Amino acid sequence: MAITSAGVGSGLDIESIVSQLIAFERQPLNRLERKKNDYESQLSAYGRLSSAVSTFQTAMGKLDSLSDFKLFSGVSADEDVFTATASSLAATGTYDVQVDRLAEAHKIKSKAFADTDTALVGGGDLTLDIGTESFTIAGAGSLTLAGLRDAINDAADNVGVTASIVSENSSNNYLVLTSQNTGTENAITLTGTAADVANLNPTSINVAADLDSRIIVDNSFTVTRSSNTISDAITGVTLELNAVSTGNVNLKLERDSEAVTEVVQEFVDTYNALKETLNGLRTGELKGDSALLGIENSLRNVFNTAPTGLTTQYKYLVEIGVSFDKTGKLTLDSEDLNNAINNDYDGLAEIFANDSQGYAFRLKAAADSILDVDGLIDARKDGINSSIDLTETRIDREGYRLDLVEKRLRRQFTALDSLVGTLTSTGNFLQSQLSQLAGLNQ
Repeated sequence: MAITSAGVGSGLDIESIVSQLIAFERQPLNRLERKKNDYESQLSAYGRLSSAVSTFQTAMGKLDSLSDFKLFSGVSADEDVFTATASSLAATGTYDVQVDRLAEAHKIKSKAFADTDTALVGGGDLTLDIGTESFTIAGAGSLTLAGLRDAINDAADNVGVTASIVSENSSNNYLVLTSQNTGTENAITLTGTAADVANLNPTSINVAADLDSRIIVDNSFTVTRSSNTISDAITGVTLELNAVSTGNVNLKLERDSEAVTEVVQEFVDTYNALKETLNGLRTGELKGDSALLGIENSLRNVFNTAPTGLTTQYKYLVEIGVSFDKTGKLTLDSEDLNNAINNDYDGLAEIFANDSQGYAFRLKAAADSILDVDGLIDARKDGINSSIDLTETRIDREGYRLDLVEKRLRRQFTALDSLVGTLTSTGNFLQSQLSQLAGLNQ
């Protein structure tokens, strides 16, 4: 309740006096607001910590499967003929592959029409069969050649045919139908009203029986597929056929040491990123918070506990080149890792990704526990939110008290101002009277 005339009667700077007294009275409220800000900073810090642990959890989840470490490369001696990729199901070895034929999309053409704008003879329906599926163009025989093309392309139930018109010259126009997928199983046939089909007089541009790709493996196995991508001929290998070969092309399957190194480096980098976050919070918003040490210890316990029940020669990560430096971060010795890859590749994969004892598996489990509902971070955040709620209640109460104090001070100083003004007026009056009396006596 601002009183802009305060101090007029007394000459006192009442606004300044009240403001200073209120600033003094506000100190407990300022402390509460600072405390609330500190709690909110801690809550935000735990949000960043939760995000960092979640990122670590996700990364460990990508590394806790043996397939993540059983990495192979497929090397084609001539990538113009075919390229190869290998999955965790592959095995080391070599193969001779001859690409005898590439898969093609079936094409058929109509007879030649003098123009594209004259209606076809007939008027009935035309059904297009592609493998075991089909769709029908109603009243196809009454459409023009261009109209039939558009009706096929725009059909909502089109199951895989593209129509176009090829014009040799102004009087020879052909409707060309192309299957959208390769292979004999996707060949196109036309059925429907006999007059309509006969009028189109469809013929194949390529031979339907030769639409599948065909390769010969090790001069012994003939493989035909509807696609130029063959993923079920050699276990764990996907071949992308690019061209017909004049003879055999060598395919070599070997362990991809470089890719394995990248996986292990990702393991190291992910832990170090989490460690960096913990270090930053320890010197910042969560300084002195024991939760950080608890999280770090739960992860270090995994590193310090050797897997049990495994038959590999490796027990600790340091044996395959992963170790802690003096700052508590992980480092990778590539030479030691390469030795482990060459000496006991399966053992290397096991200590990382065994589904109960692997380091990545157990680190993910530790992260799961930290992030669980009612886990360490969740409990800390609940506690901070409770403190924020309590502090906000105290802030409201203190604010209410401060309002009352301000109103009381303003009433008191307003009364004082009025009283001093009255006394001043009375004094001035008396002084005037005394002056007049003194003049009369003279």
